[in-house]
Amino acid sequence: MKLFSRVNAVILTLLLSLFSFSALAANKVQDVHFKKGATSAEYTGKVQGYDFNEYVFYAQKGQALKATLDTKSTKLWFILLNQHIENRVDLSEYSESLNPQGAYILPYSGKYTIRIGQYRAFARRGEHSEYKLKIEIK
Repeated sequence: MKLFSRVNAVILTLLLSLFSFSALAANKVQDVHFKKGATSAEYTGKVQGYDFNEYVFYAQKGQALKATLDTKSTKLWFILLNQHIENRVDLSEYSESLNPQGAYILPYSGKYTIRIGQYRAFARRGEHSEYKLKIEIK
């Protein structure tokens, strides 16, 4: 009986520490909105440590997404996520996923997320990076 209580206590402690760690994360989620008649929008942001920012939008299959990250930092990565895409899509300037015009042709209709974060070596040191993101969908 005592062993069962100790196991429960250990499990409870691990769960509480896991949830308290995730509560410290300051990840930001932004819904992307285009002004009436516009095909693009710009957002500024800052990433600190292991945090990341997400930009959520809806698009149709076959549309061209061009996402540009303007920053002085070399510490940032940015990717595209969708529930139907098995792997994340690298949106960086030299990605093989982009066509010659620098756009990614969306393979599905629905919800997409652009996620921006720092590479682990910089995040581990608690560094921060500022950026401007331009999202264009045609």
